Amino acid sequence: MIPAPPPSAIRDNSGQAVGALRRRCASLGLPTWCCDNAGLILAEPEDTGPVGLLWSSSAFTQLIAGAARVKSGGVAPAFPGAWTIGLSEERRRSRTGSVVALALSPEALESDFFVRACTDAALDAHAVRRLLLPRARYTAESGASLRDAMLWMAQDLAHVEESDHTSAAFTRQLSDAFETIDLLYSLGRSMNDLAQPEQFVSTLAARVRATLSFGWVAGWFAPTDMVESDGLCGRTILSGQTALAATFDDVLPAELARMAGEPRATVLDSLNGAPIPGSGQVLALPVMRSGKPAGFMLAGDKFGSDPQVSSYDIQLLEAAAGYVGAFMENAGLYARQRALSLGVLESLTAAIDAKDTYTCGHSQRVAHLSQQLALASGMGVEQAERVRIAGLVHDVGKIGVPEAVLCKSGKLTEEEFDAIKKHPEMGYKILKDLPLLEDILPGVLYHHERWDGRGYPHGIAGEAIPPIARIIALADTFDAMSSNRSYRSAMARERVLAEIAKCAGSQFDPALAALFVKIDLREFDRMVAVHAAQQAASAPAAPAMKMAA
Repeated sequence: MIPAPPPSAIRDNSGQAVGALRRRCASLGLPTWCCDNAGLILAEPEDTGPVGLLWSSSAFTQLIAGAARVKSGGVAPAFPGAWTIGLSEERRRSRTGSVVALALSPEALESDFFVRACTDAALDAHAVRRLLLPRARYTAESGASLRDAMLWMAQDLAHVEESDHTSAAFTRQLSDAFETIDLLYSLGRSMNDLAQPEQFVSTLAARVRATLSFGWVAGWFAPTDMVESDGLCGRTILSGQTALAATFDDVLPAELARMAGEPRATVLDSLNGAPIPGSGQVLALPVMRSGKPAGFMLAGDKFGSDPQVSSYDIQLLEAAAGYVGAFMENAGLYARQRALSLGVLESLTAAIDAKDTYTCGHSQRVAHLSQQLALASGMGVEQAERVRIAGLVHDVGKIGVPEAVLCKSGKLTEEEFDAIKKHPEMGYKILKDLPLLEDILPGVLYHHERWDGRGYPHGIAGEAIPPIARIIALADTFDAMSSNRSYRSAMARERVLAEIAKCAGSQFDPALAALFVKIDLREFDRMVAVHAAQQAASAPAAPAMKMAA
């Protein structure tokens, strides 16, 4: 036996290094076999035709199996003029098998072993010899050098593979870090819109689902009796499809109660005692509000190469839950501030309406009609709500008009009418320093402008009048004609609608006028009845007459 260099091995954790080594050996004319520790052949040379049949013959398979069972490996004579070169294969520092190469010399192709192997495989020895002769260029001395070269190749390939794995892992870490930063940055920017909590959580769930390998991500929020609503309490918001959503309300309140003293990440493996389909796990991160768990961010049905919940999954969903908790806090404060501000405005407009006994509830009715017309014109719910608030405060400037003028019965003098005409600009000045109302100021300032330019205070016309002001102008006029005034009784509904149609294109935006005559007025009529009852209840009682003696 030719002396072998110190034992060494191919360290290969993925099979790539062994595959690359075998391809290089094939280019050198060396057929190779992969075997397990017992000598069982797992992969043969890739040769086809007569040469492939020869390597598959019983003579060669027995020869290679015997060489594979020699765990020390090395270079050993196989038959005259041929040598086996064995290298151990290791994975995670344990020998899993070997790679055996066969080096041939011209002498090997003339040996009795070669001829018998061809005969047993029903092959023409002369034809096979002619095919193998270009490969038969090795000697006993070159076999030892060849083994060392194979070891060096194997080590180089293992190092390349290890570097590739390290580079790939580093790339994945960088990618994960970038996706995490991008996700958190995007979520931070979207937290500014406190008026749309459902959209925020829906966007967050979709982004988390796109970043992590989960089939679905959901936000579940427990009901609460807190005064300031954040718009999420009692809601389930889902990205992706899961049949488990129907069981959340039955299972998650108990989970929330259990972790009240120690909020933590939880990996659920069952719901209501039933196993979870898919990956079998649901990751649940508590959402904290005011220092207490208020709900969960949930992720389930994980897929990919690692279907188990990882620390990265927990960290990212934990960050998302933190954003949702902060959003709930801010949304609650915003809702409280908004409710307080609207309460002040409603009280202010009620006080203004109370100055004139004939306009009780006028601002509330104009606000309602304005909102309905805004929706009919194609505005979204949020934009229509802003129009409603504009209608609520459109007459706030009347606070500066003397009651004697507001409540005067009969025709106003020119000076008195000029005082009335100042209320849009006065209202604008009262409200202009309130950031919450900045977008509705055009409705206050221009609601007495006319489509034909004959309105006040600035005499602008047509499309130059802001849409919000055109809407309020219609609602304001409709309510005025539909209400009792000191100088006349309320007009019949048919006549009011006919007047609006008649004034389309002169006083009113014609497109809005066409929409207005079609809106549902049942809620308006209910409000009129309520306000009439309130007005009657607050009216001073007539003095009692003394009975004659």
